[in-house]
Amino acid sequence: MKQFLKSILCLTLLFGSMKDMNGAFSNDCGIGCETDCCSSSSSDNCCSQQSDCCSSQSSCTSCCGGSSVRTYFQPRSQGFNTARELVGWQWEINKPFMCNNWGTFYVAYEFQQTFKSERLANALFGASTLQFSGSLVADRNANTQLLADNFGLPSDFQGCVSFCPRIQNHIVDLGYFMGLDCWVQGLYLRFHAPIVYSRWSLRASENTIACGTSTIPGCYDGSATAGSASSTLGAVTAASSIQQALSGTFLFGDQQTNWCAGRVDFCTRHKSGLADIDAIIGFNWINNDCYHLGAYLQMVLPTGTKPNSRYLFNPVIGNGHHFGLGAGISTHAVLWGTENQNLAFFFEGNVMHLFKSKQCRLFDFCRGGDFSRYLLLKEYTSNGTTNSYDGNLISATCFNNQNVDVKIDIVGDFSFKLAYRWCGFGLDLGYNLFGQSHEKIDLRCDQNCNQVSSLRYSPKGTEGVCCFEYPILYTPQAEAPFIPTIYPDGSTLAPAGSIVADSTTCVVSNGFATNSGVPFTGTYSVTVVPNNASQPNATAYNGAPSTGATALPIPPTSCFVDLAFNSISTVPAATGTVVDSNLATTTGVILCNSTNPVNFLSSNDLNLHSAESVSLLTHKFFGFMNYTWFDRCGMNPNIGVGASVEFGGGRRNHQTCRKTDVSQWGILVKGGISF
Repeated sequence: MKQFLKSILCLTLLFGSMKDMNGAFSNDCGIGCETDCCSSSSSDNCCSQQSDCCSSQSSCTSCCGGSSVRTYFQPRSQGFNTARELVGWQWEINKPFMCNNWGTFYVAYEFQQTFKSERLANALFGASTLQFSGSLVADRNANTQLLADNFGLPSDFQGCVSFCPRIQNHIVDLGYFMGLDCWVQGLYLRFHAPIVYSRWSLRASENTIACGTSTIPGCYDGSATAGSASSTLGAVTAASSIQQALSGTFLFGDQQTNWCAGRVDFCTRHKSGLADIDAIIGFNWINNDCYHLGAYLQMVLPTGTKPNSRYLFNPVIGNGHHFGLGAGISTHAVLWGTENQNLAFFFEGNVMHLFKSKQCRLFDFCRGGDFSRYLLLKEYTSNGTTNSYDGNLISATCFNNQNVDVKIDIVGDFSFKLAYRWCGFGLDLGYNLFGQSHEKIDLRCDQNCNQVSSLRYSPKGTEGVCCFEYPILYTPQAEAPFIPTIYPDGSTLAPAGSIVADSTTCVVSNGFATNSGVPFTGTYSVTVVPNNASQPNATAYNGAPSTGATALPIPPTSCFVDLAFNSISTVPAATGTVVDSNLATTTGVILCNSTNPVNFLSSNDLNLHSAESVSLLTHKFFGFMNYTWFDRCGMNPNIGVGASVEFGGGRRNHQTCRKTDVSQWGILVKGGISF
């Protein structure tokens, strides 16, 4: 007997990953943005500073082969809990030598709450803290700091937000066991249906380092006044906080559509519903007072809620609305006993497959990397020959929110326990092992969740949405005909070629030009035109600007030159100057290329792994004590209380190597009656 107990204890210690119990109940969330090992000046490999991080990051990175953060998180279903089902009523089920049909029923209430919140944050964000900085911040780190411009924050903004996620579940579980011995000795049916109220909170804390300006240059994000004079192009009001920017409802400039998915709610979100209904038919081959051995088939009905990608950390009731089918084993053996007391070993375990469920999931881009779901996209229309920006920006959360089929190959739930009974008093101590393979996602052929798949989109990056169009006038010079050319360093406008321009070419009544070196002194106007350029290689961390400041000739028949809103213009030459003298204080220039080919996005650019929930492995230790009132009628009412603590199996983020598993504790009240 002693040797058997020692073996059970050794197995429990082995599976339990006892090292995870150090500081198990600490919520190391800290204050503000101090929870992350990465400071604003640290390198992108700062996580090597932690003792529990990988020594090398190179093996952790790949494009579409994986993702360091996921857009969706599927925890253990509130209905998958063989430990909660098994405790308390074990002597009222699987009764031997019954000659009639009989049954027993229980009602259980369990409260669960997660701990080790930083691990949940690692799964969602790769760290406990997200840092934001604008494109104009001088020392911004494009590897660790998200580009604030994508979120409607000022280009000189700096700040960060820390997360301390927590999940709380209130569960009322209804269970029923019906023995069918009158029909077939050992045959039984079993059902259980948990009713759940779940509260999920990111518990976000924002810290603003530099508020920046309150506006964004009008031509950077807003082109609503395209075609008007540039003097009337108003600035765009910027977001005043990270919370406002991440709400998904802050609109600015040409972005006048709310985020379709991935919103970050700083408040608690809650949901209630009926989790997975389990229907079991089983048969006990061996069943007597000392031991039993049986097997069963299990069917899980998808009564839970279907995941909603509108919010990043949205409550889920049940297993993600999957239909499940599986099988299990139930057994017990009395290890020692007398007339009034005994000690028995119980085991209950099952494995199942969760079939396809149609859902909406939000993806990151392959090339854009983590959080590229939040890129700003330009929308384009086509006239059959060319594509032009139509004055509309959308968040990539609308394009990347796709209809998918999701399945989980295998889920396993196994509970072992020792049950001591002395007269009506009972005490259970046990261990539960739960595992779930990672999700597998297939894109569906139908339209995406937000009906935008038929339109054309390309990342905006730090490219503007409109350009300033300057009128010019070409005139021949006495020395030689020339083609004016704009150089990036602004050193000169050199004559070239032998094309002679007529003195009347490109005469604009209100244009600004030179005539034999004498500046035109009349009035001129600058208009606003759409900028069709995009930056297909932009990421959530870097605008990936084009090198568009190369020297480009201005065709001698052109009447206008289009400069990007953030152009740096040329210094006028001694003769033949054709640029606005008001832009002649700095060097270099960026031309607006209205005919630049655009690389449009498609579903092939989505990283399917970014929306897959990772595999789970947890170890739970539980205890329960109850009392049963035995009566002549066999109703045997019973009630008891228990507690459990569940530890994640130590899974790590494949890129940051931080732990990303889920741990939780729970308290349980359970009572039942037989008939």
